[in-house]
Amino acid sequence: MKKLLSISAALVLFAGAAFGQKPFEGQIDFWMYNNVDTTYYFYYVKGNHIKITNTDPKTNNDQGYFLIDLSSKKTTALSAPFRHTYFDQPSPAPVKPAGTPKVNKTGKSKTINGYKCEEIVVEDAEEGLKVSFWVASGGFDFFVPMMDILNRKDKFSEYYKAIPKTAGMFPMEATETDMAGAAKGSMKATLVKAGSVSDGTFAIPAGYNKVDRKDDGK
Repeated sequence: MKKLLSISAALVLFAGAAFGQKPFEGQIDFWMYNNVDTTYYFYYVKGNHIKITNTDPKTNNDQGYFLIDLSSKKTTALSAPFRHTYFDQPSPAPVKPAGTPKVNKTGKSKTINGYKCEEIVVEDAEEGLKVSFWVASGGFDFFVPMMDILNRKDKFSEYYKAIPKTAGMFPMEATETDMAGAAKGSMKATLVKAGSVSDGTFAIPAGYNKVDRKDDGK
């Protein structure tokens, strides 16, 4: 079952970029599974601008999306096309694991989507959970600032933020388990495509009207 993208409910989720490395511009597709629902995300990135959509891959129906401006730290939420409305989306309060997460770089590596990734495991004994991240360096400068704006309330995001020096990195894959190893959730990037993105991608479409969030039924 697929869920609509929710700011309050997002990878998000990922050490420093290589010196002089060009910031990533292009498209990233990934899914997130919480043992109940699978959510599909599509990122379009250019400079300080990000578009996050949640499109049903079977029907290609646009189910609403978000525009994020990293420079102003502003998020705009747009409804599905048939509603033609948008509103300012405030950032929720930051969230943290309940205990004191321990971060372990295992030394393992593998290639995902053409990027060499290192395994970083974060575990919190108090919560009885751990997340294994496969993290790539590739000029993904947008990702940490985006996470700081979204402040998603999921364990992938909470535990990823516990990892130090993640500027320029992105989690290509992650698995959440309890301390006994039972699966609790997973996420994986299925496409990382560098390339030019049109400025119009980040524009509010003509005919959309701004509303208060309470008036839009959100």
